[in-house]
Amino acid sequence: MNKAMENDWQTILSLGAEGGSITLLGKEQHSGEWVFKKAVNEMNFDDLEDESFQPTKSTEKVCTLKSPISNRGNEATSWEKAIKLLDHYPWPMLNPREVHPAFRKRVWSALQKEVKGKYGDRINSYRLKKWSSLCLPEYSPKVDTLSKWLQNSTHTTILTGAGMSTESNIPDFRSKEGWWNNIDPRTVATTDALRDDYDLFHEFYSMRINGLKQCKPNIGHDILADWEQKGLIQAIATQNVDGFHTLAGSKNIYELHGSIHKFRCGNCAMSAEEEDFLSESNCKYCGGKLRPGVVLFGEMLPEESWRDSLTHIQKSDLVIVIGTSLEVYPASQLPKMTNGKTVYINAEVDTTHHNFDLMIEGKAGEILKLVDELV
Repeated sequence: MNKAMENDWQTILSLGAEGGSITLLGKEQHSGEWVFKKAVNEMNFDDLEDESFQPTKSTEKVCTLKSPISNRGNEATSWEKAIKLLDHYPWPMLNPREVHPAFRKRVWSALQKEVKGKYGDRINSYRLKKWSSLCLPEYSPKVDTLSKWLQNSTHTTILTGAGMSTESNIPDFRSKEGWWNNIDPRTVATTDALRDDYDLFHEFYSMRINGLKQCKPNIGHDILADWEQKGLIQAIATQNVDGFHTLAGSKNIYELHGSIHKFRCGNCAMSAEEEDFLSESNCKYCGGKLRPGVVLFGEMLPEESWRDSLTHIQKSDLVIVIGTSLEVYPASQLPKMTNGKTVYINAEVDTTHHNFDLMIEGKAGEILKLVDELV
């Protein structure tokens, strides 16, 4: 940082009202701390209809704050002290003009606390959209709509597919060099392959199991688990077999296509251990070949998981479908079995999904993070 930058006060938050403005200024020090001060120009607050509001005559105060880039020390407490410099004014109701990029999430968080408090029913949707467009530049009206639907829903069910786990960096076997490029996995994940070409079947699933060991749930899984804990969603039906929803902490999960972390004999159905499958051991009860507990092409979905998923879908006010092409039957039919609102989130959105009430194109984790920030 050059000396010219060191001596400059930067605008952290600029707010306007009729005839004036309030600006929270900040300057970063050598130590990484920030110094803040408040600059106020004369304003007319009559249009705010707040008779109890009495602005102070003070025009400037100063406090310090640890660097916003760090999450160490008493940063949150110091930021609360900084934002309190505006408490003499009904700042959430003013017209937001500018927010420093490094402080966007902090300003938004402070605003949300005020919205949930005394200003909640006094900030109109137009003003709130202006705030969100400055604090959350990725914001879109569709994300705003979904956040409102989610908060107003009394029963919400999530349906997830492979795109939910893409951001967990799961290895894509289709891009593997060599002969996997010439084999359609849909011809391997079958009852025929289990019976007639077990070596190929075993290699395919061993590769998938070992690949998942290097991966973990992503932010999207974490957000859904948090929403369930807060009562925003009631169930997750998933086509995924990776178990990431469980690892992230979600409880009410229905695995429509089984789990790759469970194993059984393909002959007598007795349970087995992962190491037995990976070492290509035979069943210790009947000598049959072992398999993972996934639903193969040619098999029925688990009856209980299907029934419970359908029950939740049918009584939902809101069904959110995330990261699935909806090409695999019968899971693809679930969104059609609700009378509630339906939302489709996927990296690619096409017109074949025109029956959804709302479609949002983007990565699952990124979209869920934006919705979570608004919620």
